[in-house]
Amino acid sequence: MNNYNQIKTIRYMGNKNKLLDFIIPEIEKITKRGDIICDLMSGTGAIAYALKDKYTVYTNDIQYYSYIITKAIIENNKVKINKKDAIQDLEDNYKKNLKDKKYNFFENNFTDTYFSGPQCCEIDSIRYAIDQIRDEYKKDLYLTALMFSMSRCESTSGHFAQFLPKDHKRLVELRKKSVWDEMLNKCDDFDKLILTNYKNKSFNMDYKELFKLEDFKKVSCVYIDTPYTGEQYSRFYHVLETVTKYDNPKLEYKAKYRTDRFMSNFSLRSMVKNEFKEMLTCLSNENKKVVLSYSTKGLVPVDELEFIISKIFKHYKLIEKDYKHSMQGKGTISISEVLFVAYN
Repeated sequence: MNNYNQIKTIRYMGNKNKLLDFIIPEIEKITKRGDIICDLMSGTGAIAYALKDKYTVYTNDIQYYSYIITKAIIENNKVKINKKDAIQDLEDNYKKNLKDKKYNFFENNFTDTYFSGPQCCEIDSIRYAIDQIRDEYKKDLYLTALMFSMSRCESTSGHFAQFLPKDHKRLVELRKKSVWDEMLNKCDDFDKLILTNYKNKSFNMDYKELFKLEDFKKVSCVYIDTPYTGEQYSRFYHVLETVTKYDNPKLEYKAKYRTDRFMSNFSLRSMVKNEFKEMLTCLSNENKKVVLSYSTKGLVPVDELEFIISKIFKHYKLIEKDYKHSMQGKGTISISEVLFVAYN
């Protein structure tokens, strides 16, 4: 049983909700209540949210959709929403766009790919309605609810790297779902959002740029969850990047990828070791405590990563936990989550 706060946002590879009891106690051992902890590559903010009631939490991610999620559930300590609020705030403009189609990017570009034509019209119209909201955190919460609803309705195996073929047996069922209804129902989850008095902050930048900020000097401990594999996250979640930015990007290939997708060095075999060395050296020089998640299935063998850490920090320990890892529609595999705790 998980002893820490959690909230579901989107289906996400490597989500740490099932590992909170393994990770959070190790962070708590080397910090004190109220310390500033930075979730450096925060994804859906699972670790940050579990820490939110005891610490000041900074989140960062290069992906804009992740930034929106963490602004909504971490930085935001003022606003909650529910289904009733959503109907009141969004329904009129949602219906207006269904008729006038001021926003139609998804209908024009994604019909009969990851979504049906009517679902694309729903996405465009919800997105239009959200843009009419003035409160920043309300917008973030509604955008997060929209992303959740899209992940419930998508015609995929669990991510946006490719869509299901037209003859797939699940297609009819998935395309019957209403994005609007799924989003409204999700909003009730945010009526129970944890709000605190800590001054949390969310950032959307390359972590190397974050290290240069004055805010980062105040950070006591950095939690790091880098990509493990050669798969680029921007390939799997590009549709969420597009719906949150809604910036009419150029698209390419059958899968409709954005042409400006971010490519992480942590997912490049030729670059990953140097990337770890540079990142960890910088954190050591700044005297930050580090808790680093990795996997026995990662691009860097665990013993090699341990060697790198041992040369950079004065003190470290390594612990492992076996668990079932979701293969995003292809079942599960048994792997070991590795946790490095390092400090000077």
